[in-house]
Amino acid sequence: MSGRESTEPASTTEEMAVRPRVDARRSVLVVVGEAGEGGGMAGGERLIPFEHAVEIGRQPQGQPDVTACTLRDPRVSGRHARVVRTRQQGFEVVDLGSKNGTLVEGRMISGPTKIEDGTLLFVGGHALMVRVLSEDALAAIREDLDHPLGPVATLSGRMAAQVRRLRRLARTGDEILISGETGVGKEVYAQAVHRASGRPGRFVAVNCAALPTELVESELYGFVRGAHSQAVANKPGLLEAAEHGTLFLDEIGDMPGPAQAKLLRFLQEHEYVPLGGQKARRMDVRVIGAASSLGTGPHGLRCDLLARFGAEPVGLPPLRERREDVGTLAAYFLGQPRFWETAAFVALCLHDWPQNVRELENVVREAVQYSEGSREIRLEDLPLPVRERVANGEAARVPRRRPPRARPEKSEIEALLDRHRGNIAGVARELDRQWAVVWRWVQQSGFDVDKYRG
Repeated sequence: MSGRESTEPASTTEEMAVRPRVDARRSVLVVVGEAGEGGGMAGGERLIPFEHAVEIGRQPQGQPDVTACTLRDPRVSGRHARVVRTRQQGFEVVDLGSKNGTLVEGRMISGPTKIEDGTLLFVGGHALMVRVLSEDALAAIREDLDHPLGPVATLSGRMAAQVRRLRRLARTGDEILISGETGVGKEVYAQAVHRASGRPGRFVAVNCAALPTELVESELYGFVRGAHSQAVANKPGLLEAAEHGTLFLDEIGDMPGPAQAKLLRFLQEHEYVPLGGQKARRMDVRVIGAASSLGTGPHGLRCDLLARFGAEPVGLPPLRERREDVGTLAAYFLGQPRFWETAAFVALCLHDWPQNVRELENVVREAVQYSEGSREIRLEDLPLPVRERVANGEAARVPRRRPPRARPEKSEIEALLDRHRGNIAGVARELDRQWAVVWRWVQQSGFDVDKYRG
């Protein structure tokens, strides 16, 4: 190089290098689920990003500045509702003269209605939610939709970000601490991490809060014969049972201080001494801890032990903050070909779920029992705290789904064609079946539709 000095500003390259990446935020319509599918979705797009507006219906009108959300639901009108992004970075929803109306958070709307990020909409038997998501969050949701880490994929940006962290950490073998309220699914995702890790050993779970203080160490590390009056023989501990696998310590903060100190030594060296023993044993065990509260000190998790579980705990959000997952979870717990009365599905989506996913599982299980074998689970089958928000409100008057009719006789199909002048869409509406199904019946029956038109 020559000795000439550069005329470019010296800081330009440095500024470009440290400039933070801008993660654009997108408006997204999330299809939470359908009452007729048990709360889930058999097919179709679950995430519909839009720039200016999105139109919802069976045959929404596509325009350059309006995204279409097509719902195959006979209770949804052709052009049912539209969500528009406003100048104030909020949203507005308007019903487009639909037959069954549009509900916002369980209330029927009569004109343009302001909504915000996280608002639930109900059209026909479908629940929808408007979300503002970063590109990273959107990518994380799609990643979990393609390859769920847990039993069901999440539609929540916050949850998907934490699931992505767990997915990455699963491959490392490092210790993990999962935090979250009681019932959010900490053990479920700890099991998912164990499966994703490929470790050949067992997944061993222990509730530290349920162990008597005097038995914590002997349960975890075992004891040798003669260690105490009841030790008539050597007994292996839970650590040994989890060799080459994963030891899950639920409510680890309830573990007594001395036991936490001994666990800290194991995490540092992966060696321990059984109660009453003298020789250290080495074990290949991954430890995943869980805590409802991360309080430290004499009645919580030791700070030095907390530090052994990585830079930051993986926090699972409560169900009330990820209501877009209620439909999929309800369908998963239902686990059989049943469907919800629309008002019952609305009630599930609107409930706050103070006991989180565990409460939802219990409610679905009991609702199945109360329905006494019926394929439809009604609002009356839900417990009062779940149904009270809609039992006396407008949401209780939303259209109810009838069980699908069996294929009509050939003579009835002919009579319907005659009455509707060969209009297949009209026949489908009367039978409450999809157009394609009715068209197949007409073809199989050998009818010439043109004969009935005119």
